Parts: sequence; structure tokens; C-alpha cells
Amino acid sequence: MTRATLRRAALALLATTSVAISPAFAQEPQRVLALVTTAEPQVQGMAFVLLNAMRTQGATVEVMLCGPAADLARRDPPGAAATALRPMNATPAQMLAGMVRAGVRTEVCALYLPNAGVGPEALIEGVRPAQPPEMARRLIDRATTVLPF
Repeated sequence: MTRATLRRAALALLATTSVAISPAFAQEPQRVLALVTTAEPQVQGMAFVLLNAMRTQGATVEVMLCGPAADLARRDPPGAAATALRPMNATPAQMLAGMVRAGVRTEVCALYLPNAGVGPEALIEGVRPAQPPEMARRLIDRATTVLPF
């Protein structure tokens, strides 16, 4: 086959595929799973602001916290008090708590609690430890967009 023939075949395939798939995607709300691991408050804040915007636009949003970011889900987080970020005038921990109150499924990675030396009771209400097999299933689900922060 010539390069021009291959190009025409690929374009034809794309055209028919996009018409066939588009209506199905339009009917299902998008699922977003954010993996938040950074200790950087502005990145944490950006993640929560964007996730909240996605949620208000109809996406199903879930959050998985690990490493330093999982400290945000603790009743008494270790370290110094975080400064509120502008223009929201809220700390990343406050933003996360608001998302949890709004019903966003929020979990800490399975390694966080045992390595932090605390149990699930250290977490704010509505946050739970993740179950690796269940989390793996959600991560590989083709309907889920995974966003790392």
C-alpha cells in the first residue's frame, strides 16, 4: 500500500469511529480520579479547585491521597499550619474537607496510615483507607480519567 492510501484509510476509520463513539460519551458523565501526592500547597490547591470545577460541570470526581498530600486528610495534620491560598482564602486542607462534605469519594493510599504510625481514626470524617484491588480496578477502568498531582 502507498502512504497516500494508508492515510486515506486512517482518515476514513477515524471519521467512522468518531461518529459511532461520540454519542455514547455524551450520555455518560465523565469520571475523574485524581492522585494527589505533592507537598506543594499551590499544586494541592490547584488540584482541588480544578476537581471542584469538574464536579460542578457534571463529572464524577474521586481523590486518592498519598505521601505528604495525605496529611491533608488528618484531623490533626502534622507540621506547620498552612497559609490560606488566594483568591479562595482557604488552605488545601479546607478545600479538601469541602469536597469530602460535598460527597467526593476520598481515600488515602494503603501505605499511608501504617507508615504514618496512625490508624483510620486519625482521618477526617468521610475519608477512608483505599483497598488496593478496588483502587487498581478503578485506575484501569477505561471510563476513568486519571490525573496525577
